[in-house]
Amino acid sequence: MSATLLTFALGGIGLLLLGMGMMTDGLKAAAGSSLQGFLERSTRTRLRAALVGFSITAVVQSSSAVIVTTLGFTNAGMLKLRQAAWVVFGSNLGTTMTAWIVALVGLRIKVELIALPMIGLGMLARLLQPGSRLAHVGFALAGFGVLFLGLGLLRDAFIDVAEWIPMERLGTSGIIGILLGVAFGALLTALIQSSSAALAIILTASVTGVLTPLLGASLVIGANIGTTATSVLASIGATANARRLAAVHVVEKLVTGVVALALLGPLWWVSESLAGGPERADISTGLALFHTLFNLFGLLLMTVLADPILRRIERRIRQPELLSEKTRYLDDTVLGVPVMGVAAMRSELKRVYKQLLGRARPLVNSAEDGEPERDISTGALLRAIGDFSSRLGAQTMPPDAAEDLLNLNQAKEDLSQLRELVAELAALPAADVNKGLSPELEAVYLSFMRSGELKQMSAKAREKQLKQAKRLRRQRRTYLLERISDGKTSTLEATRQLHAIAIIEESVKRIVRITDILYPEKAPEPAAGGAAAVARQ
Repeated sequence: MSATLLTFALGGIGLLLLGMGMMTDGLKAAAGSSLQGFLERSTRTRLRAALVGFSITAVVQSSSAVIVTTLGFTNAGMLKLRQAAWVVFGSNLGTTMTAWIVALVGLRIKVELIALPMIGLGMLARLLQPGSRLAHVGFALAGFGVLFLGLGLLRDAFIDVAEWIPMERLGTSGIIGILLGVAFGALLTALIQSSSAALAIILTASVTGVLTPLLGASLVIGANIGTTATSVLASIGATANARRLAAVHVVEKLVTGVVALALLGPLWWVSESLAGGPERADISTGLALFHTLFNLFGLLLMTVLADPILRRIERRIRQPELLSEKTRYLDDTVLGVPVMGVAAMRSELKRVYKQLLGRARPLVNSAEDGEPERDISTGALLRAIGDFSSRLGAQTMPPDAAEDLLNLNQAKEDLSQLRELVAELAALPAADVNKGLSPELEAVYLSFMRSGELKQMSAKAREKQLKQAKRLRRQRRTYLLERISDGKTSTLEATRQLHAIAIIEESVKRIVRITDILYPEKAPEPAAGGAAAVARQ
């Protein structure tokens, strides 16, 4: 192969990857913070989640990008594992659109007629409306044009590809050649980190007559399996949620690949027949049909196998315990999209919040449930959250995400102070706490330390509860002063009791501020009997 053709091939692959990256970045930026609400509404059932995965991948033209983004949403707690799994399953089917674009459009027309206007219009929109949603859409449109230019260069480069790629020799080796084809397709996808680009290369090569039908089909199967490399790499050193979803992706791809290999002959016969029979069939169209059929078959298999696979993976890859100092939601996969990073930080702060409340409740009333936690756990978590916040703050983000990040940083500072207050309360003699609190004051303070009860209150109800606590605290202070005057208690003892009350009250103030930030959704204030009903629950 000449140096010119090699240059064309490398340039074509580069333009394919550049175009897909531009499309992905542009569409993600255009979606902005609305992406979270869209995912929450659209992934409530398995079918809807699969349709979301299919649709986004069909538009973005990169299942790897969709899967890595889905890893981030899962880490951030914005998607549950089962929802995310079906988004991934749907994205596998969505990536078949690349094969159809290549087979029906990219290899049959003069690509410059489509690509150059897309690039020109897209970049013009970006220049005229910088920073706007139109600019991001224009960037994605330009990426689509760059992708088409890459296809054109690849098509030209693969005209003489038979001289230097041993694909024909692979095809003459029977089952060994088929297996080598699978391995070659998987390696190609792993190296260029895009199954869509690998499929474009394979289908472009097929048009030049380099590939036999079954060898082309085996390469397509391998490319389908090789896309798991991206999710595996993204999950290295990541949270348990990311590793679980990556494992689901790998298992689904392997199961689909094994079934497709077992049914290689029948599946190709069906694909060839649907494409017009062996006499009329265009091999690229047949391969696009084959790719679609076995991915559709894999999606149908998951309707039966998904739940057992998920249960087994959840047993093998466990979440950190609540008291663990390891982060559960924070890793690099959520930094790329600010809304995911903010949601992940919120979820991690909730862990610290629940740990500290669980430590504080037994200090106010020893009968309360709550497992004492090691201070090093919350301290290490808060330091990790602070480091993550610094990295997230360095990203460019929309104003609403920036405001959320500022509020979460305030919550982190309040949690640090709450941690110190809880440690100070734990160092006091239990008798001072128990004698200092009246039953009514103790009940009000405990209501602030039950997160489930507190987050159900509206802001107005929380403020009302705080005023009641202050009134009861003043009554208790008056009572203790009267006991000193009557000689029933010493000044030193009453001072220690009032100090314990002051620590608890200061803790409660911070708990309310933290709750307002971490649980911004405020329920209506309950009626008179509602509070009692909540308490009974």
